[in-house]
Amino acid sequence: MRLLLLFFITVLMLASLPVRLAFRLPNNLRRSRGLFAQPTGWLHNQGPAANEQGPFTYTHEINEKVVGHSIGDGLRIMVSSHTFTCPLDYNDPKNSADSTVKVHATVVDLLPPNSPSSPVTAFLNAHAPGKEAAEAYLKLFHPDSQPNAPATKSLLYLQGGPGFPAPRPNVALSLASGGSSSWASAALAKGFNRLVLMDQRGTGRSQPITKQTLSLRFDLSAETENISDYMSKFRAPEIVADAEVIRQILHTDPASPWDCVLGQSFGGFCLATYLTSKSGAIKNALFTGGVPPLTAEDPKDVYDALIPRVIARNNLYYETYPGDIPLVKRIVQSLMKAPAPLPCGGMLTARRFLQLGMALGGGPGSFENLHDLLVNAFLDGTDVLSKNFLRQVQRTQPFDTNPIYALLHESIYLDGPGKSSEWAAHRSFSLHPCSEQFNYEARSESKRDSEPVLFFGEMVFPFMFEDYEELQGLEDVAQHLATRTDWTPLYGDVRNDLKGGQGGACAVYYDDMYVDRELSLEALESSLPGVTPWITSDYQHSGLRDAGALIFKKLIDLSKN
Repeated sequence: MRLLLLFFITVLMLASLPVRLAFRLPNNLRRSRGLFAQPTGWLHNQGPAANEQGPFTYTHEINEKVVGHSIGDGLRIMVSSHTFTCPLDYNDPKNSADSTVKVHATVVDLLPPNSPSSPVTAFLNAHAPGKEAAEAYLKLFHPDSQPNAPATKSLLYLQGGPGFPAPRPNVALSLASGGSSSWASAALAKGFNRLVLMDQRGTGRSQPITKQTLSLRFDLSAETENISDYMSKFRAPEIVADAEVIRQILHTDPASPWDCVLGQSFGGFCLATYLTSKSGAIKNALFTGGVPPLTAEDPKDVYDALIPRVIARNNLYYETYPGDIPLVKRIVQSLMKAPAPLPCGGMLTARRFLQLGMALGGGPGSFENLHDLLVNAFLDGTDVLSKNFLRQVQRTQPFDTNPIYALLHESIYLDGPGKSSEWAAHRSFSLHPCSEQFNYEARSESKRDSEPVLFFGEMVFPFMFEDYEELQGLEDVAQHLATRTDWTPLYGDVRNDLKGGQGGACAVYYDDMYVDRELSLEALESSLPGVTPWITSDYQHSGLRDAGALIFKKLIDLSKN
């Protein structure tokens, strides 16, 4: 009887296990500086395997029904949602649930013309989410399944941030509507028939980090160092390692590189990590406003270079909307007298209000959007800030919903141990020769239009952990991250890897308020000489969003020269 009971318990336990596609790294897969070296085996094959740090079971799941969409001109795309189980720490991979990260990627496949009996149509109609869908997806794009189909050309997109998910194909990239202005449309037109939109770990559907999710894992008031250690595993080296897992799983030949990697802003920083740490993984590397300042010794140097650009954008804004000079002073004075409670928590202080200037580095629409927000700040005929204004401010500022943007922002400049950020932006504003121009208390009292209140740029300050509801309680973690010095290196030793049929190009925006032009050009010369720069004043940092198709075509053509 006891044996029978044990048998039934065992059956129930096995039945409760999740259905997923599991695999382990090949024996000969090795890591260099925390990143994968050149693979030689089939990553998605099942069977025992090990790496230098010990065995780890990687899994690949398709969690939603795969769907097809028409995109016009007789073309169709297939959109699938993939989840990959990756180590939290690639230097110490463990299979326990608290030592792994679920990384999500939306994959867009451009389908060849097909009949109702084609393998693609059969796949769409037959496979629900689960093990069968994951296995069938990999088989579907194997050359043996569709011998007459074009070879897969894959493009990986790395989103800006840090702390933001990839755009969704049918909404942000307008693919389902047949739009032709996005970079994704241009990529499909240029022959890239697979787009991989990865939510970087900690964002979107890749185990998003928020105060709420952190509180489920840690005691926020007592585990400062543990939280800081955890957060340190969400930087560019780990993002690149996740991308390597995805590449080796999705590619029929795991040794084959990405045909293109496109990095926007912080995504370009990750791309630089990729290029300098992983040889042979990328054929074409495209940067848009994202060549990192590799020659900056101190993050403060970055902000020292950017502050004059922030001032210039402020001045241009006020030249465009001179009536906003007294209006901004009036709003600041109101908030200095009485900070306004925000609808979803937190306080709108004068200093937080001035962080709306982060948007000034966008295209022409960014000025108009800010102006439209400001002119509706007060209820007509009163000095009362409208609730609609307060709601819009809260929706505009991303730090409550994307705390990585605040917690890890300055760490993106810390390449290796012995360095700390020490609140670099705050130090820069305190010591910069132009710092007095940002004295909003004095300027809000000035009657002269020649002394407007200046908005801040893309900078993180200690006060944010008092003013933002979802950052409150994380101030000790932020301080620990700002002072820690045991960071892993961001970049490897590979130099000028783009050769032998490979190429790279970058859009360097002349007046970029987020990524300094001169520091980017120094980085290209010192570490990325295989990347050809295109310096343009036609676009701001948001160029890929504003004119994505044009910029993508320009860069892909330039990268092949």
